[in-house]
Amino acid sequence: MKSPHLHLPFWIRVPATTANLGPGFDAFGLALNLYNYIAVEPGLPDIPDPFASEIIDAYHKARGLSPKPYRLVVRGGVPPARGLGSSATIRLGMLAALDKLNRRNLDLPWLIQTATALEGPPDNISAAALGGFVVCGGKKPARAKVSSRLKFVAAIPRIETSTRTARSLLPPSIAFQDAVSNLRNAARVAAAFFQGKVEEAQGAFADRLHQPYRAALVPGLEAALEAAQKAGAIGAFLSGAGPTVMAICLKSEQSIGQAMAKELHHAGLEAVDIKILQADNSGVEVVRYLPKSARLAR
Repeated sequence: MKSPHLHLPFWIRVPATTANLGPGFDAFGLALNLYNYIAVEPGLPDIPDPFASEIIDAYHKARGLSPKPYRLVVRGGVPPARGLGSSATIRLGMLAALDKLNRRNLDLPWLIQTATALEGPPDNISAAALGGFVVCGGKKPARAKVSSRLKFVAAIPRIETSTRTARSLLPPSIAFQDAVSNLRNAARVAAAFFQGKVEEAQGAFADRLHQPYRAALVPGLEAALEAAQKAGAIGAFLSGAGPTVMAICLKSEQSIGQAMAKELHHAGLEAVDIKILQADNSGVEVVRYLPKSARLAR
């Protein structure tokens, strides 16, 4: 059936993201060339949507405008609750779409600040807004463009993971040596991206802050990470809160994807989708038309 929303005047294209990249918990984010397209229409939604309503209320409050009802329209390929920044795409996209309807241009610092207040951690929001690799800290995130030579192999189990649940598994404190290990690894990974020599960070994507505790939510996680590196990955890690397992490589992307999927299958995850992605260096954008690949409703 033909979508009634294909001819809206504009869409907000927002990239998927992978966060943490192993040791950079709540600090690192990277935009990927997998997109959601967000639009809003004036009027009450057919079915109440508390998630969208929260964003709309926050927008009117932040801009000092009288509340009005809007309907959210989402198209695209970013699967929800898989650790690929789906909620960030919708928060950013709705805020940008509402600004566009109110005749404002994209204001990235404002979008990041307002969306982060709703999202919590700034990593997915900042990466989706700016594109490339971002380090969140200080008054504004630092950004590095990511080479098109790098491939990001996503093994996406067909199960959903709640960020709230994943955070509930984290301990209230960690050992001093675990903190030191992550600090060293995170610094090395950041340096590699900003130098454009990510391959030199091999061995630095290991994490002791969150992945060991979240492994219970993703059967086969540790085996999949090890298999990816044996197959030639520069590094591998749990994408955000999971369950997606992500590997970075310059070559052998098909073999790496198969190796990760094999271990996840052995652990009981029968359905695993493999996507070979690249970085998106553009971030959030306004587009006139919805591509054919994104026309199916979510």
